[in-house]
Amino acid sequence: MENTEKMEEFETVVLEMDDGSEVEFAILDEFEMQDDKYVLLGEIEGDSVTDDPEHMLFMKVENDPECSEEEIVLTVIDDDAAYDAVVDFYTELD
Repeated sequence: MENTEKMEEFETVVLEMDDGSEVEFAILDEFEMQDDKYVLLGEIEGDSVTDDPEHMLFMKVENDPECSEEEIVLTVIDDDAAYDAVVDFYTELD
């Protein structure tokens, strides 16, 4: 059985998937790597956030001058090697 956390303590984002569906994620963590900002997202299931790695993802935070301070723009890390580097960096942060 996977562990879950109550989502009320996290900010959330809704992402459109490749199939056009929308999935809500909680922002579990924010961190910097080589002057870039990243977030770790966990999929929300019901009223909880999963910690199953199959339902988590890392995304890069981009600056957008048209957004307010409270808003962030997330982009997919398309390059597999770059994504793996972010995962490796994050796992070493403990």
